[in-house]
Amino acid sequence: MKWIPTCRETTKLASRAMDERLPFADRMAMRLHLAICENCTRFNRQLQEMRRLFRSETAADDNAPGLAPEARQRIATEVQNKLGS
Repeated sequence: MKWIPTCRETTKLASRAMDERLPFADRMAMRLHLAICENCTRFNRQLQEMRRLFRSETAADDNAPGLAPEARQRIATEVQNKLGS
């Protein structure tokens, strides 16, 4: 990885950072790019905000009932029909 990655590389790094801890060199390269690129900084903030919102939304629905067994069966049957086609 270059010291300062391109915007495309930075958005990939930001996305990967949501799922895993990046190696030190990649984290530093991303930080350098974010220090100079307003658009990528905005993208990174939006990713972080979406993650926060999804976490708070799913935490609020911990007691919510899931799909009814009949609905699960209809979905499973439809998937099997599509895969069998």
